[in-house]
Amino acid sequence: MKTGMRRPGRDRLERALIRLVVVIAAIIMLVQSLRAGDPLPEDAVPVASLERTHPPLTAGLLQEPVVTFQLKNYSTLPLARILVNGESRGEFRDRYVTVFVQEGDLIEVDGSRYSRPLDIEVLDVSKEVLVPSAGDHLRVEGGISCLARVRLGNR
Repeated sequence: MKTGMRRPGRDRLERALIRLVVVIAAIIMLVQSLRAGDPLPEDAVPVASLERTHPPLTAGLLQEPVVTFQLKNYSTLPLARILVNGESRGEFRDRYVTVFVQEGDLIEVDGSRYSRPLDIEVLDVSKEVLVPSAGDHLRVEGGISCLARVRLGNR
C-alpha cells in the first residue's frame, strides 16, 4: 500500500464540502446584512422601564411630558422605584428611568427595599416641565420620599 497517495474520489468530496461551507457562510453573511437594517440607533433617551403605554410619536417628539431620573448608586441598589401618584411607574433595572407625567402628579421615590440611602438626580425633563427641574437631587433614607409635585408650563 502506498503512503501519501489519496484517492481521487476522496479529494473531490473534500473540495465539494469546502465549497459548500464557503457558499453557506456567504449566504449567512448576506442574510444577516439584509436583516440588520439601519445600524444607527433611533432617538436615544435613557430609559429603563416605562410601565405605562407609550404616547403617540410624531416626528420623533414625545407628545406627553416626561421626567428622566438617574440613580447615582445604581450598582448596589438596582431596584428602587419611581412612584407617580402612589403608583409604580418605573424601576431602576438600569441606571435611568423615564416616566410620563401630567400637571399635579406627585413624584415619589420608593427606597423601602433597602436600608442604605439612595441618591437620585433628575437628569432631564421635557421643555414644558417646570417642576421638577433638571439637576434636582433627592436622598432617600429608606421608605418613600417625595420629590415634587409636577408643574407644567404652556405647551
